[in-house]
Amino acid sequence: MDAPLIAPGKPASLNSSQAASRLGAPAAATLLIVAYATITSLLLPVNVDVSWLLTVGDRVLNGERLYVDIAEANPPFSTWLYLPFLVMERLTGLAAELWLSVGLAALAVASIWFSARILIQADESLKRYARLAPVAVFCVLFLLPLDFGQREQISVIALLPWLALFSVRDHRVDFHAGSAAERIVAGAGAAVFVMIKPPYSVLALAVPALVVALQRRSLRPLWTTENIVGGILTVIYLTAVAVFMRPFFTDVLPLLRQVYLPMRAPVVDMLTLWPIEAFLAMAATTLAMARPDRIHRDAKILLLAGTAYVPAFLMMGKGWTYQALPFLTFGALAFLLQFVRRPPWRDLTILARTGTALGLLLLILIALQGQVSALLQPRGDLDAATAAIAIAVDRPTVMSIGSRLQVGNPLVRAVGGRLVGRHPSAWMVRDSGLLIEAGRDPVTRTELQALRDTYILDIAKEVTTKRPDIVLDDGTTVPSAPVLLKIADNPPPPKPLRDNPAVADALRGYRLLLQNGSVTVLIRADTAAR
Repeated sequence: MDAPLIAPGKPASLNSSQAASRLGAPAAATLLIVAYATITSLLLPVNVDVSWLLTVGDRVLNGERLYVDIAEANPPFSTWLYLPFLVMERLTGLAAELWLSVGLAALAVASIWFSARILIQADESLKRYARLAPVAVFCVLFLLPLDFGQREQISVIALLPWLALFSVRDHRVDFHAGSAAERIVAGAGAAVFVMIKPPYSVLALAVPALVVALQRRSLRPLWTTENIVGGILTVIYLTAVAVFMRPFFTDVLPLLRQVYLPMRAPVVDMLTLWPIEAFLAMAATTLAMARPDRIHRDAKILLLAGTAYVPAFLMMGKGWTYQALPFLTFGALAFLLQFVRRPPWRDLTILARTGTALGLLLLILIALQGQVSALLQPRGDLDAATAAIAIAVDRPTVMSIGSRLQVGNPLVRAVGGRLVGRHPSAWMVRDSGLLIEAGRDPVTRTELQALRDTYILDIAKEVTTKRPDIVLDDGTTVPSAPVLLKIADNPPPPKPLRDNPAVADALRGYRLLLQNGSVTVLIRADTAAR
């Protein structure tokens, strides 16, 4: 006779009630983290890149054309990512920023749940560590609040199922894992990861696959269903861009090659930035925690993906923290997955104990630094400009001639305005001037000077023809360079663009509405009279 499924004298519902109790606390903690991230993200000033892409997406939905009516430096997929939130804004009347906060939180939770479901196929002991799910959600969703909503954060959320499925495959002798649906979802997520920032992102997938292929002496890690699905979707996207978005190649890429790409900090300086040091420390503590054994496969795959993204961060040469989000997040998750596999504390070696303690301390410090930086982010200048514009004119048309995106975004969204300028700002004027001062060769300097003069005249002409209600320029504080270039002879700070003779002539009929350290707000005289 078969043994009973439950012990005599115990109610049949005991196991289910214990399971519910075991999952109840992590679920509640996850909801609290989601609520905290959602509410806090709405209270903070929206990230300038996110607000710009929301502005671009709104204009696209109004029928304007990317790279023709709107000068956008990113490939079109960056804009398309935010269209669902803008569609919800139009359907419900609630701000796209709200839908972004709620949607991103839902996507993060769904991605982690889906990835955990895949990982459990190879290691059911992970079910015992549901209490770490809220920590994983926090690391993915709100480790760096000032970068909330960035494309890189969305790309991390999209790639997690692929990484989980690849790790499970690496557990199996035959490299077989996942249902058809899981493979398709993982492949689509990998395609999203690559399409958000090609070609920089490719290494994060290629390196884990190549390492495992070499270890197995087989090409099977390269020719999986999810890789084929992701590859097909990526090729379709790139083909569509090449066919239907030709101005991106004829107009945008030449500008990026001349102005944007050369604005790079030296690799030696990039290596000293805190995101690189933090990732190396997380990798070291994870490896130390595993001693004397090898690092677990799950953590290994994540560390390989994170390490492979570091060269992209170095090649971009900007040093902005949002560009470090992929490897920082993968490093944090790798530590967590190794942490749950560690033996009891009393059985750990001294090296493993040190790695565990230092890794936990590092995660706490990164999280605290991110929260404090976000909560202490000054926004008085933005609030003052928003109030001044809102009092003066309702739903204004706006142009920004400031040197960086910060001048116009998210101010345009905050006042419910409509950006009518083709460019988000005069960043190309500022950056070309910095490159000229950085001592380029005479031919390049001449080309940059001609480019700079052309864009100044274009901006002046656009102000004259479109006559927006509001024109935004730099404030009284000299804006810092986007990256630290080595400029000789300490040249004097550049004058704001409104002082250029051609632009000043175009601004006749405008008067000063407000000026502070961050922004100068000029309003059309007859608009003020209304």
